[in-house]
Amino acid sequence: MNQPYYIAVCDDEENDRKQIREMAEEICGQERIEADFSSFSSAGALLEEIEKGGKYDLLLLDVMLPETDGIRLSEKIRESWMETEIVLISRNREMALRGYEVAAARYLAKPLDEAKLREAVLFCYQKKQSSKAVLLPSGGGIRSVFPKDIYDIEIVGRKSRVRLEREEWDTSLSISRLEEMLSGQGFIRCHQSFLVNCRYIRSFSASEIELIDGKRIPVSKHRVREARAAFFDYMKH
Repeated sequence: MNQPYYIAVCDDEENDRKQIREMAEEICGQERIEADFSSFSSAGALLEEIEKGGKYDLLLLDVMLPETDGIRLSEKIRESWMETEIVLISRNREMALRGYEVAAARYLAKPLDEAKLREAVLFCYQKKQSSKAVLLPSGGGIRSVFPKDIYDIEIVGRKSRVRLEREEWDTSLSISRLEEMLSGQGFIRCHQSFLVNCRYIRSFSASEIELIDGKRIPVSKHRVREARAAFFDYMKH
């Protein structure tokens, strides 16, 4: 079973903290990202939790915290956990733009725009997921594959055929289960029988998708609008 995506929200303003968390929870729900949220009202509380062993995949940090600013907090966090993605949020643009010092993934201005928060969360989530292999049953064993290497998945008989650049193989997992596992990683369900990786799409029409290797995949008229919207959203990132 996949581990949850651990997200921590740190903001000393209660209303802002609540808004950031609720917006992020809604985004994760809509994108079918299994996320685990924690909220902190101070830099000290967050650092204390990290020192106890708490690890987070994504930190949504207010820059202007009373004890220490978000930049210094990020520096301390980086000392112990480099893999954490950091998104800085603030009304102080000049301060927040110093995020390059701690390799912040994004800077978001207050009042928070949901579309920009969505882009930031998905960017950080996809970055983590693309670097993590998934394990799939195949041929009586288990195969490890990086999502970014999958071109498409097709229903063949009672199995799902996973196709990479130079090989393909079958797994007993349903395409719906695979769609869940690969949620938030740039895959679109353009047809009942196909799941396609957006990074390999060359062209997209109302009736078919052409991949960079020339393979043509049908697009269902019942799914074209949703699939096209997901593809265009992927291209924006």
